[in-house]
Amino acid sequence: MKKFSYFFVVLFAVCLPLSAEIVFEKKTIEVVVKPGQNLAMGLFPFKIVGEDETIIKADVFCTCLEPQIPLGPDRTPKLHWKVGEKGVIKGRFETKQFLGTVEKAIELTLAGGKKVTLNFRVIIPELIKLEPATLKWDKGEPADERVVKITVDHAKPIKIISDMGNNDKVFPYELKTIKEGWEYELRIKPTSTENSGMGMISLRTDSSFPRFKRKILYAVIRPKTAGAPVKIK
Repeated sequence: MKKFSYFFVVLFAVCLPLSAEIVFEKKTIEVVVKPGQNLAMGLFPFKIVGEDETIIKADVFCTCLEPQIPLGPDRTPKLHWKVGEKGVIKGRFETKQFLGTVEKAIELTLAGGKKVTLNFRVIIPELIKLEPATLKWDKGEPADERVVKITVDHAKPIKIISDMGNNDKVFPYELKTIKEGWEYELRIKPTSTENSGMGMISLRTDSSFPRFKRKILYAVIRPKTAGAPVKIK
């Protein structure tokens, strides 16, 4: 009886149809771009197992990322895939608007409504860091001095060659060199916080990369937020 039961289970398992599956080598990839590089390509190799598979569509949720499905012989996206076939989904990421680590996703919709998410992590070097990039005071609070640390994260020094503020009467500042080409401080002490307002300080550098030739620092005096209304019984 035990032998019969075992044979029946094995036979039943063999007779079950294999489900279609698109198997990716990795569903998350990481790409490090070079300074000045405005485009990153991510590759997601895959193989079809079980049964034939159909890709219905590829969605992204940022205009910075373009998904690319492999092309067939007619130079149109190949949507129908047979068991054993291999391919590569590509992600084309424009880095111009970003710095640091950015994560975006490609969502594939397959036959039957199945979905697969491919994660694309791009590391974009930030050669000049402002910490913080915006200084904030609340309206009416003490007009104390605050400091922005400016550091260069690059193999070669990047010098600040000029600076200019657009609201020096409210936001007078002092740029101090800690280590030429590598480290600076920008100190701001508002003349008053009685009125809300904003100032901008532009720093020009000798960087050979266009996106790092100018850095902007903001100083803001924020209006007080209204509290919750008091309920009168």
